[in-house]
Amino acid sequence: MSPVAMDDSSGPYPAWKQDPHATESPASKSSPPKPKTPPAPYAGPAPEDTGHTWTIWGGGAAVVVAGGAVSVNTNDLDSLASSLTSAAGSLDDARTLVANAITEVSTAPPPPSPPLQFDPLDSNVFSPPARRWKDVNGQCVPIQESEDLSITPRFLRDEGTDDGVVHSGLDVDLEKSDALQALEALSTGPGSLQDVASALRGIASDVIACSQAHTLAEGGATPGGGLVGPVDVRAFDSGLLQLALGSSLTAHFPTISAVLASSPVAGWMLYKLLENNEDGQAAVEALQLLLSDPTTEQWVKEDLVRIVLLTRWLNNAKTGREAATVQTYLQQVSERLDPWAKQRLPGQVTVGTQTVDTKSLTPMQRVTMTLGADAVAVGAGVYGTQTGIMVTPVGGNGTTVLPPAAKDPFGLASPVKPGMTGKGKEARSPQSISETITHCQEVQSSRNSLGQGNEEAGVISIQRVEHADGRVSWVVYVPGTTDWTVGDGEPQDLLTNLEGVGGTPTAMESGVVTAMRQAGIKPGEEVALYGHSQGGITVSNIAADPAIQDRYNITTLLTAGSPTAGADIPDDVRALHLENTGDAVPGLDAAPTPTGPHRQVAMLDTHQTSTNGYPHASTAYAQATEGLEDKAPELADWNKSFSHASGAGEQGTTTTEYTFAIQRNTDPNGVYKGGTTYRGAVPSAKPSYPLPTPAPQPTGQH
Repeated sequence: MSPVAMDDSSGPYPAWKQDPHATESPASKSSPPKPKTPPAPYAGPAPEDTGHTWTIWGGGAAVVVAGGAVSVNTNDLDSLASSLTSAAGSLDDARTLVANAITEVSTAPPPPSPPLQFDPLDSNVFSPPARRWKDVNGQCVPIQESEDLSITPRFLRDEGTDDGVVHSGLDVDLEKSDALQALEALSTGPGSLQDVASALRGIASDVIACSQAHTLAEGGATPGGGLVGPVDVRAFDSGLLQLALGSSLTAHFPTISAVLASSPVAGWMLYKLLENNEDGQAAVEALQLLLSDPTTEQWVKEDLVRIVLLTRWLNNAKTGREAATVQTYLQQVSERLDPWAKQRLPGQVTVGTQTVDTKSLTPMQRVTMTLGADAVAVGAGVYGTQTGIMVTPVGGNGTTVLPPAAKDPFGLASPVKPGMTGKGKEARSPQSISETITHCQEVQSSRNSLGQGNEEAGVISIQRVEHADGRVSWVVYVPGTTDWTVGDGEPQDLLTNLEGVGGTPTAMESGVVTAMRQAGIKPGEEVALYGHSQGGITVSNIAADPAIQDRYNITTLLTAGSPTAGADIPDDVRALHLENTGDAVPGLDAAPTPTGPHRQVAMLDTHQTSTNGYPHASTAYAQATEGLEDKAPELADWNKSFSHASGAGEQGTTTTEYTFAIQRNTDPNGVYKGGTTYRGAVPSAKPSYPLPTPAPQPTGQH
């Protein structure tokens, strides 16, 4: 439960956006005119004295925060929306009265004709004989000749009398026309009753959306069925095939099943779509291998190709509903594939360092765990069987060599010499969420300069923060996916994504925890974790594992654009998950991210703002979260915890950053395009910069 912040036009889920064809608010079609004079200064109570616990700010991304300890009462919002709607209805009633008046004026008979009056003074072409009336209490009364003692020329339009205004006969039709025009302007057009009523309804719609957003936040920020609607697979198929093949070929292959009826056509189609995408072609090769397996062939035909095509549609990110749509779709898919996954998996499986009943997993976890196992087999045939993991400090000579993650989850059973960190460099601790995201992106960019032998390595960094009071804390940065193959030397790949969502131990989890051990993090020292995309999966799984909780004092977790629903974060870790509503990636685990007093989800809606690319990018999340701490007071507790570890806002801190390269080792038996194989070398494990820091030992205390 938490306050909501949204842009100055509408919330993430306003009522009008429930129409899938709507592109703008009804209020945007007719804006009321600006007042001619500025309104009087507000003299009411200050916002903090009004009793409301919600805030709204203009500009930037719309944000809805779920979880935390701040509650919201939406009764005032609902009452305001009802009052605005009622006021609009009153204006509609007024328009009905105006319409009746227009009818009466239009059908009213002309007034009775008085006797013709003639004055010799008026006998010229400019003043023909005229009839004259006077306005008495709203009635048109003829003026008798005996009453008229004035010699004022009759062609004057209005003349003052004791009884009212005198009108010349030639002016009656003009007055009637003026009256009709005035009534029409009052009813319709800029500044009219209709215009104001529409504006009130638009405001009411936004207030209703605000109330709904609170309801979503208090319910876990999960859009309801009426918000997104069911996913019509047939409708998707038609549109996706049109996009992929063009109208001419779509006429011959109206459905995905028809396309896949001929294997050559299917293969050609996928390669044609990805002919200029090297990573995409690697994925296609894996798909072709899966098509040869009878167990997965039907699934590939019915779903996987559809998802490949659907991904192209999601790349547009124009609606702000992509994440919810994908989550809903994949939930249906995982439930349909779950019986197949259950048959493939044993009764108990390894999740992190724990052995759990397979039944305790979600359908999507079981499906991705099964696909991860298949991907390992595919990778072994293409790149060679995994033989180990190497963790090398950048700038140092020592390397820790671990068994594959499946044999030693998190590498905790393998010996590690602390102090194997490389030289390190002086750094500045990020001062905000936005700066944290940006810094992790910089870490990922540094992989291009890791040096010889690390061209295919993943990269992470760890900051050691020495505070003015003498305490030491740590911040770990884990970037996202950089490779879309399944099991080559680069562990930040598709295989790690599948294994991470399913809960299977991954090479990146082993690499990150080993780097933490090499850095010399002591029990009790605060640790904050941040990860983007796949990195968010990795750090969430690390924070959730009981063996890690026993060893390290992880106090704070931050993820951006990550599917983290499967990670059971303990209550003593303050977690914040950033999820863009237009980013499909957070919905790939087919479930809403859990929330609670210490676990929050900030839903960002940027589809109406410029994000310079797909909203999954780190740059998009950094832009959307600028100033978020100040704008969202419900994040105060999380921000305090993260800053306590990172040193943000403190004076006298010293930050040293260490970068680590992580790489898989494989045997030489795999063959892929070009004939290259990966065979990881086994360098010396001697630390290049030893420090007198003992290896952290389990203490049972967190």
